Amino acid sequence: MDYLPGESNSGMFGGNSNWRGPVWMPVNAIIIRALLHYHLYYGDSFKIECPTGSGKLMNLFEVANEIQGRLTHIFLREEQGRRPVYGGTAKFQDDPHWRDYILFYEYFHGDNGAGLGASHQTGWSGLVAKFIQLFGSLDTVQGLEGGKMAAFHSTEKK
Repeated sequence: MDYLPGESNSGMFGGNSNWRGPVWMPVNAIIIRALLHYHLYYGDSFKIECPTGSGKLMNLFEVANEIQGRLTHIFLREEQGRRPVYGGTAKFQDDPHWRDYILFYEYFHGDNGAGLGASHQTGWSGLVAKFIQLFGSLDTVQGLEGGKMAAFHSTEKK
């Protein structure tokens, strides 16, 4: 059994009907949320190596931010003006009528970020917009303070 960054090459797990690539937005959203919750508990002093093998230590907020940055990068133009989400699809990369219309795919290629599967999965791939909003307006200090306030103080009006 080999690592497959995208489509299955075997019927072992039901072929492409069951294997849908290694990068799924909903799973990553759950991981990001869990990291943010654990960051509230452990704070900035608890650090882990990220990425693994890099020797770089990050707190859990920073790890969550690293993951969302990688997911966001899938949809942003690189230096050459191409978006990883469109892989080698020339029409979406080059055509001025299509290149700025972002499609949200079912899952993504693990090595190059190309969108795979259904291209109308706004329900979960659209979560990238929430990541951009959240991490664009929040840092680790605000996350700790705001999270503790939300967790320990009632916001309901009596």
